[in-house]
Amino acid sequence: MLTPNKSLGFDSINNSPGRLAALALAATLTAQQLAAQEEPSTDPIYEEVLVTGGAAGIRTLSGSASLLDESQILAFDSVDINNLLRQVPGVYLRVEDGYGLRPNIGLRGATSERSQKITLMEDGILIAPAPYSAPAAYYMPNINRMNSIEVFKGPSSIKYGPHTVGGALNLVTPAIPEYSQGKLEAVVGTDNYQKYRLFYGETVGQWGYWIDGLRYSSDGFKELDSGGDTGFVRNDLNAKIQWRSDDNAAIGQTLQLKLGYANEDSDETYLGLTDDDFSSKSVRRYVASELDQFESSHYQAQLFYQLKLSEHWQVNTQAYYNEFSRGWFKFDGFISGAAAAPAVILANPDIYTRELALLRGEVDSNRIERETFDVTDFIRDYGSSGIGIRVKHQRSMGDVSHNFEGGLRYHFDYVERKQDQQGYLMQDASLVSDGISRELTLSNKWKTDAVAAFITDSIEYGNWTFDLGVRYEHIEGEAENRLTDTKADSGQDIWLPGLGVFYQFTENWGLLAGINKGFSPASPGASTEVNPEESVNYEYGIRYTDNNLSADVVGFFSDYENLLGRCRVSDLNCTPGEEFNGGDVEVAGWEVTTSYTYDLGNGLFMPLSAVYTYTETAFQSTFYSSFSQWNPGFFDGIALPVRQGDELPYTPDHQARFQAGLEGMKWSANLALRYMSEMREVPGSGSYEDGESTEAYSIIDLSASYDMTDKLSFKFIAENLADEEVIVSRRPFGARPNLPRQFKLGVSYQL
Repeated sequence: MLTPNKSLGFDSINNSPGRLAALALAATLTAQQLAAQEEPSTDPIYEEVLVTGGAAGIRTLSGSASLLDESQILAFDSVDINNLLRQVPGVYLRVEDGYGLRPNIGLRGATSERSQKITLMEDGILIAPAPYSAPAAYYMPNINRMNSIEVFKGPSSIKYGPHTVGGALNLVTPAIPEYSQGKLEAVVGTDNYQKYRLFYGETVGQWGYWIDGLRYSSDGFKELDSGGDTGFVRNDLNAKIQWRSDDNAAIGQTLQLKLGYANEDSDETYLGLTDDDFSSKSVRRYVASELDQFESSHYQAQLFYQLKLSEHWQVNTQAYYNEFSRGWFKFDGFISGAAAAPAVILANPDIYTRELALLRGEVDSNRIERETFDVTDFIRDYGSSGIGIRVKHQRSMGDVSHNFEGGLRYHFDYVERKQDQQGYLMQDASLVSDGISRELTLSNKWKTDAVAAFITDSIEYGNWTFDLGVRYEHIEGEAENRLTDTKADSGQDIWLPGLGVFYQFTENWGLLAGINKGFSPASPGASTEVNPEESVNYEYGIRYTDNNLSADVVGFFSDYENLLGRCRVSDLNCTPGEEFNGGDVEVAGWEVTTSYTYDLGNGLFMPLSAVYTYTETAFQSTFYSSFSQWNPGFFDGIALPVRQGDELPYTPDHQARFQAGLEGMKWSANLALRYMSEMREVPGSGSYEDGESTEAYSIIDLSASYDMTDKLSFKFIAENLADEEVIVSRRPFGARPNLPRQFKLGVSYQL
């Protein structure tokens, strides 16, 4: 338990970084995989968008980073980024729909809610719909079309703001192939799961291109009491075209254009179950959610121009445009006068018996507003665009080499919100419109102009590498409330320094340490009393690499000056986008990853890998908050405070994943076990209370593949092989299940 005088389980707050470093460096190496992965393509732009520098570059980084390559993405045919990121330490995930349609990703204790505290990129370019104005958005690129995924933390984060409190996630699309190359895939599975993908590309002379089409869908695993669909359909179409100067040109040039379109139609809901109903039938959905439907579309354009002036000078220019629109027509409670919000009803079924019966469709509504369902169309339109330039320069001075990099970016984004409330009555176990026209309950537009600049220098001297740099953010925001016809302006300026050190003290062993200032900006609609999120982040660790074994043990300590909370539609008594101060918070832990490959002879290999994360968290002050995510509950009708020493919600103490494989010349098999310890859902300390925490659980996944010919391959996948049923979250409204046992069978053909 964290206490004010025994911070994070170590002797004192002031000594926590040093003590944790000592413990981390003394820990037994059960650690990091960062290992034997294929070298990336030599395509110059592909190298540029690999933030970590690829598998080889990770081994000498002064900060912690992980790279998941294409083989890891395809091993279990991952379409759910939650399952894939469990191979990375220091990542915190809150499962919501079972398919990863709307992931909640956090890094090193930064809140996972709608991935709002990470810098999300595709090919090194901001891809979140509005990362400044509304970072808690509902778009995540489909990972099944990616070639690799990078997660990086620590000082290197200062290159890739605005969110540097935890780190960044970079999704990397395939490089343009040098020769004709293509693939056709088809996968079918449980609940009518279907996935189809066609990829083809080539280079002819100085021109190259690829096209990539992806579609996957399912009928859904949940069962509506009234019947009906609970599934989804996702489509994704992307293309790249590239021109490169002649190999003999005095100045090397590359110009690349990428275009993309994606859409989704899903019958998803915020509404969960009571704990008792979950125990009876975890995949049940109440009648109240029968009309819930999510629809979205996403457009993107990225232009990249690279200029190699000489062996030592390089200039990269990026321009980008994104547009994302979505509407979520869903149950949001009762129109007015109801005794409690949906989450409260489901948490107290013995008190709100009639309201629960209405949700189940067991009784009919009376024509009064307290029994009229609020089914609102939550309409959001997002846009972002920008242009940035990066200059790289390499210089040697005697035994010292410098790798300078400087960047300047202008970025603009916005969000327009509308909420069209409609009333429905429960009649004969079905929802019927009450026919009443209502005014919009929300109409606003928030927009942000941001200028960001950074400069870094990576200094190499003998076995030492020093990475130092600083980032500057200048942010101007405007919030317009169209219902009250009012506007408010805001501004933020901040300097974010960072320093990292790596020492290769033997051929196999290395030490790393780093410190950086973390930042997550307040939104344009934040009140003047709300401060941006700021922290000082430390990390320290040891790294080992040889031909067969790769391992990291990294300790981290994040000292938050102010934790920032952001209201969502599912939160009570606040306006979506509204923000709250959480005060001082401390987060610390270990990240341990390891991989080893046994050569069994006769062409057989056994790859093993393990990932483990230990985390402790603590609020450093006692305070009352109207933010429902920080509300520990009520006693005799009186709200309880967050107390000094309380742990953060949705940050489990222990997370682990172990994978064992067996590979032959034409076949392979993998067995993965993922574990999550108990997890609080509200701030607290001491024992875990029923209804306020989730239980520990373990999930087993299995995959096997066989290459029938050089071009034709088959794959079998079993997810959640033991059919474990568990409450993974009670947010947004009530108990939510994990994905039940799924079987998939796939075939792929190389064109």
